[in-house]
Amino acid sequence: MSKILLHIDLNAFFATCEEIKNPALVGKPLIVGGDGRSGIVSTASYEARRYGIHSGMPTFQAKMLCKNLIICNCDFKYYSLMSREFINYIRQYSPLIEQMSIDECFVDVTETYKKYGNSDINRYLKNIQDGLFKKTKLKCSIGVAPTKFLAKMASDMKKPMGITIVRKKDVQTVIFPLPIKNYFGIGKKTYPKLEKIGIFTIGDLYYAIKNNKEIVSFIGSFSNSIVNELEGNSDDNLNLITSDPKSIGVSRTLMSDSDDAREIKDYLLKLARGVVEDMKSKNFLTKTITIQYKDANFDTSFKTKSYSKSFDEPTEDMGQIIKETSDLFDKSYEGNLIRLIGFSVKNLKEKHAVVTQMHFDDYEEHEKENEISVIIGDLNRKTKSNTFIRLSDLEKKN
Repeated sequence: MSKILLHIDLNAFFATCEEIKNPALVGKPLIVGGDGRSGIVSTASYEARRYGIHSGMPTFQAKMLCKNLIICNCDFKYYSLMSREFINYIRQYSPLIEQMSIDECFVDVTETYKKYGNSDINRYLKNIQDGLFKKTKLKCSIGVAPTKFLAKMASDMKKPMGITIVRKKDVQTVIFPLPIKNYFGIGKKTYPKLEKIGIFTIGDLYYAIKNNKEIVSFIGSFSNSIVNELEGNSDDNLNLITSDPKSIGVSRTLMSDSDDAREIKDYLLKLARGVVEDMKSKNFLTKTITIQYKDANFDTSFKTKSYSKSFDEPTEDMGQIIKETSDLFDKSYEGNLIRLIGFSVKNLKEKHAVVTQMHFDDYEEHEKENEISVIIGDLNRKTKSNTFIRLSDLEKKN
């Protein structure tokens, strides 16, 4: 039996959060991101998108397109809080959740849907959507499919507040006609190369791989993955959220492939701040940080690389973690075109347990000091003098 997987994607998440925080912004063109010549649009409200503004666009260009554009600075602490509200709400529908990033998750409702008596699936999904909005004011699009890839493709088809169901038998009629640029995993720098060789739709890509060895050679080892994804045979297993996580992290697909080191680094550090705030809110310390890149080139089959740094002691120090993340990026980034970037904290320790252990170690040291003081006191009493003294005290006197 096929699984029932949902991909739930929060619509214009950062911008919506700003509207929730300040209702006066509702209905106005706004972006979340940096200002100035080096600023980048992180998220644009749907009102701003009507002017042609989109994520990844330099802020100065966005301001030229819309003279009354409102610019909000990123507030990752608040966004992380809203993200937790989102996940907590979804838990009432299923405990089987894989959080993909701060604003999206996969949910396996195969079993829990049965509890609703297998009622109309559209009504079931509308209840999730409307309930989330009523509780949090967050808007979402939902894709439903038997695999993660198809569910992700489905959720992207109707925004905002869309619901799309894709069954295996629907792939050729629903997915195949879509433009090749809509294929999840093929970015803005790659799809023009495919169009140049006559591949304009997702269906074109599928049939080319099946029938043309030259195309297979051009695409490389990723060809098999594409066929499996489009035949509904790709991954349907979720990496579940646990109550005692071994790591906390987030990854984000860039709105456009980039080799701009400054842009990528700024984005990475914003992700890192959000993850650290999340970690601190859950009372954890970290011993290891990891950054991750996914290459955007066909030549490397979208290869993913990870780099880690471990600390001598568990920490929650934002300054230390951000500095080490920055240094790790500077040492590891090779100037290649990036599709996705991620950050995670690992080897987590409960803050209470670490502090308790530190206090215990201090106590033991204190006891040792007392034992030495008792011995020195006994010797001085026996010799009726003050001849014996700790070396550390003698050094202080000198």
